Amino acid sequence: MDTNIKELKKLCKEFTILFVEDDKDAREELVELFEMLFKKVFVAVNGLEGLELLKNNQCDFVMTDLNMPKMNGIDMLREIRKTDIDIPVLILSAHNEVEYFINIIKLGIDGYIMKPLVPTQIIFELKKITEKLFFRKQTEQYNTNLELEVKERTKDLEKKLYYDSVTNARSRFSFFKEIKNISTPIILLIDIDKFNDINEIYGTDIGTLVLKKFADFLLEFSINRRYMVYRLSGDEFVLLDNIDYIDTEKYEDDLEKLFEEFSDFKVETEDETITFDISIGISTSQSNAFECAKIALDYAKTHKKTHVMYSNAIDKRQEMQVALECKKNIKNAISQNSIVAVYQPIVDKKGQILKHEVLMRLKDSNSDKLISPFFFLDIAVKTRLYKELSFIIIFEALNLLKNSEHTLGINFTYDDIVNNTLIDEIEDFFNASPEIAHRAVFEITESQDIEEYDIVKTFIKRFRRYGVKIAIDDFGSGFSNFEYILEIEPDFLKIDGSLIKDIDSDHKAHILVGSIVEFSHKLGIKVIAEYVHNETVFNILKELNVDEYQGYYFSKPKLLS
Repeated sequence: MDTNIKELKKLCKEFTILFVEDDKDAREELVELFEMLFKKVFVAVNGLEGLELLKNNQCDFVMTDLNMPKMNGIDMLREIRKTDIDIPVLILSAHNEVEYFINIIKLGIDGYIMKPLVPTQIIFELKKITEKLFFRKQTEQYNTNLELEVKERTKDLEKKLYYDSVTNARSRFSFFKEIKNISTPIILLIDIDKFNDINEIYGTDIGTLVLKKFADFLLEFSINRRYMVYRLSGDEFVLLDNIDYIDTEKYEDDLEKLFEEFSDFKVETEDETITFDISIGISTSQSNAFECAKIALDYAKTHKKTHVMYSNAIDKRQEMQVALECKKNIKNAISQNSIVAVYQPIVDKKGQILKHEVLMRLKDSNSDKLISPFFFLDIAVKTRLYKELSFIIIFEALNLLKNSEHTLGINFTYDDIVNNTLIDEIEDFFNASPEIAHRAVFEITESQDIEEYDIVKTFIKRFRRYGVKIAIDDFGSGFSNFEYILEIEPDFLKIDGSLIKDIDSDHKAHILVGSIVEFSHKLGIKVIAEYVHNETVFNILKELNVDEYQGYYFSKPKLLS
């Protein structure tokens, strides 16, 4: 899945990645994605292992967590930069303190992804880095070809390569070759509005004259202003500046003067005086600067603005293309019965299985791999396919309850609860098979999406009369409304993995989990800990008197007969 998954695979297939992550769950989930995309994936669980792998293997870029044992991500990056200042680095971390940002910025990074992970952000950052690597490789090829041609041809050929033959501005080739050596490029990408109309009305000869005169205008404007002028193609020009730091006032002043001087610009012919408008996209981005300027120019033209500065707020292409591709995959999976339920055991203090939580997976159409909802659920919600997915998984779980002796935890979001059609069909199911209800645990996600608590309480009351038990899922991930807990009196409280995963090293998490357990037990509520990923965490949670446990330490989610 990417802006276009096929495009991302093409970009990634020639590159290798070093992925350093101590968290087992996050590591395994992302390695699954990386192995689909990259030529080779090297995996380490701490900075020391990462350095050793980097020493002995050819890696094109590094993706690393910050907080790791033995050697953290910052120290590893510091060692890497001693020998390699160019290798792209993507940081993955839950830390958002200023001191972390300052340290990693000084060391030079190409992206920063905050946890919890968001699929679109990961895909966007991967695309940025692989495009940078692809561009670097392409540029190296350009350089190789250029060296061969310079040896074989004359200076005249070199001039044709570096300068546009129509306008005498620098050429497209020159632009893409020279920009790679600029650490802080400032790009003003300029387009002549409705240039095709000029060609159609006055003819291509007049159109060519307009291009020459406009290039002369830009060249004259750039004198003593440090800009280099390029004609990229057709009616598209670039003013490029190379600076040590961004002086916003200078560029605002330059833009004002550019439009002021352009207001008097016209092209005189024997019969006509031709005037036109221009649009400008501006980028001050240090990576993918031209692409950012292009996005800003497109936005300016679409919204009929004279100029627009690039920002993430106007860059919607990644999100839209990812959503469309993912929506297509989900619809195909629904039609091909490739939405699969997997089951993760929940155990007691002795490790004995008490029940299973039902989880959703999407079967990859090209293999037997099962794809985590991490990669598609957000898009399913945004594209209104979630209801179909939820219906499939819930009723697969209910049918398993009917045909087995398992006890199952079934997830319900607020959207499920307010889906009257779904809820009515579930009640019809229990009316037909009332003997299975006592083995069902409805896990309600605790989040800020809940708008009407009365609706939730009505839902709980409706199914409790059949014997269904209620769990509050992901407690601690959102606003953790204790008053809400008191009102609905759940049978179980599931503590979110964000509090559990670092409980062995995070003193605050330890205190908070202990308080939740004590609070719950006083109310007669059993506590389940999610994300139990090693023995140390398991033992700490037992000491805190947690009742039940779930996580990769016991088992991955798997198919269940």
